[in-house]
Parts: sequence; structure tokens; C-alpha cells
Amino acid sequence: MNNEWLKLLVVVDNRAVRHGLRTSWGLSIYAETPSVRILFDTGDDPMILEYNAKALGIDLSNINAVVISHGHADHTGGLVLVAEYRPGVRVYYPSHAGLEDYVVGLGLTPCPVSLTTKVTKEVYVMSEMRASFGLWELGLVIRIGRKLVLICGCSHPGVDKMAERALEDIGGDLYMVIGGLHMPSSKALDRLIELGVQEIYPLHCSGYDTIRYLRRRYPERLRTGGCGLDILIEA
Repeated sequence: MNNEWLKLLVVVDNRAVRHGLRTSWGLSIYAETPSVRILFDTGDDPMILEYNAKALGIDLSNINAVVISHGHADHTGGLVLVAEYRPGVRVYYPSHAGLEDYVVGLGLTPCPVSLTTKVTKEVYVMSEMRASFGLWELGLVIRIGRKLVLICGCSHPGVDKMAERALEDIGGDLYMVIGGLHMPSSKALDRLIELGVQEIYPLHCSGYDTIRYLRRRYPERLRTGGCGLDILIEA
């Protein structure tokens, strides 16, 4: 393995691709690079997060940071467990999400994000974006060489808009999009392809119509995901 790599493990999702894991309506993805270990979102149920993390060999006491995409309970429910395993850990979240009191109350370190924030030399928390109904959301972007990996919670502002923002703020080649896509339009999915995305992993709230459309139009770009999905990307 070279010195530029990214390991992703889907810890919580609505379905599983590995036997013996528990599913629920929520999302949590573990991301590890040579310099940092991050938990992106925490699912809806701390017991399921703990069970699946142990089954996948993830030690929550070793994570360096948590990134919360937005304030919905199916993404924040496991924070109480994180507080037990890793007191004081930094939690990045949209500055308009109204999560500060909750994060502080759990004994965690609040890191509200307005503008794109560099966590390490290869890891960025995207600037918060506003959805049409007032919800604020952010994504996690990891650069491996020139490859950018965009991890989304629910993509309420539009996964295509989030992808465009990642390229504007960080640069590089958008290689992969993984996470909740929230039933995007065909136009939004076409835009991802126009932006050069090579691999799309629709998880959580993406919807069956999204999978059907990608399978019909871009089968070479569609990937299957769920709890237990294990991805290694090298530069």
C-alpha cells in the first residue's frame, strides 16, 4: 500500500452487504486515511452503531473526529455512544444546524462549519449548504492523489450542487460519490456523470428510482452498497 490511501466502511445503512450486521434507517460511514480516522454521521440507534462497529473491527475510541452532515436524528442518534467511547472528540456540523448545545451537553468538542474547512492535508469538511426548505447540510471530501471522494448524508441541497461545490472549493477529479442521494432527479444524476464521477454508491435515502436510472443509463458507474461495504482507494 502506498502512502496515499483511503479506507471506507459503511457501518450503518438501511440494508447490508455483509451477513450478520444489523440494519436501520440511518447512515454512518467510517473513513480512514494515513493521518486520520473519521466517523461520518452516526446512524439513528447507538446500539446498532456499536454492534456493527465491533463486528467490522472499528474501535470507536480511536476516532479523531466526527462529521455530522445535518441535524436529523437518523444521522445524529449515535453521538451519545461516541461520547462514551471518545469523550471530547471534535464534532464538525453545519453552523446553522442548531446542534451546539447537544454536542456540548454530550461532552464533545463543537466545530461548527460555515466555509469549507481543511481537517488534514487530504480531508475537507465542505461548506454548509442550504436546502430549499431551510435545512443546512455539509459533506465530507477526501482527496487521494487527484481523486476526490464525496461522502454525503442525505444530499438535501442536491447531490449535483454538492459535487459542484466540492470541485469549486477543493479541486481535483471527482472520482466517487457515496451516501444518501435523496431521490435526485435524472438531471442531477446526469450532472454527476458530466462532472466525471466514476463510481456512485447510492445508500440510505437514495431511492430505488435512483438505482434503476443509474442501472439503465450508467451501469458502469453504479455500485452496490450497504452495511459492511469495504472500499480501499489508492492514489
